[in-house]
Amino acid sequence: MRVWLAASFLVPALASAQRPSPPAAPVNLSRADEIRYARSAAPADVSKDAMVWVLESGHYVVAVKGTSGMACAVTREHPKSLVPICGDAEADSTVMAIARFETEERLAGKSQTAIKSEVAGGLSSGRFRLPRRPALTYMTSSAQVITDPNGEHPTRFFPHLMLFYPNMQAKSLGLVDSNNMDVPMVDEDGTPLSRLVIVVRDWTEPATPGQ
Repeated sequence: MRVWLAASFLVPALASAQRPSPPAAPVNLSRADEIRYARSAAPADVSKDAMVWVLESGHYVVAVKGTSGMACAVTREHPKSLVPICGDAEADSTVMAIARFETEERLAGKSQTAIKSEVAGGLSSGRFRLPRRPALTYMTSSAQVITDPNGEHPTRFFPHLMLFYPNMQAKSLGLVDSNNMDVPMVDEDGTPLSRLVIVVRDWTEPATPGQ
């Protein structure tokens, strides 16, 4: 059975098969670098025309409007983490909107317990919503840095895609527990934030600065 450590609902990390520690995550990114890292979450053919969100004074703003319907951003579980993600329009308006909010609240000093409560309240009130159709996200950036809640033990998961849809169950998809990373899995099985996790072959490298 695979053991999964959820750094957030967007980033599954395989505790029993951690990758070599990545370089330290940059803390103060320029707007150009934040755009560069955000786009590295997906292959260039996917992200080149995407809308890009960046942090500005502790809040996300749209830095690039985009034309493809995809959206990219860098989220952070901790100041020492760096989690680039790109997703389709349904992902951007649902799970990615929640992830951006969580990052903003962490930067404002809110506790994880308080943030979790605010997200639950937002889902109840309609401020946030769950996907109404499968929502696709890419997390293939080689710049990904995941830490524990204290900002320690930096690592990264395999390059992967996630397909979010409420209340998916591995059993109903014919999936079985396996240590073989070629076998997809359902994280948060049977919950509103369930997602199918599919490991892919290659990391996406961030563009060279200035490109």
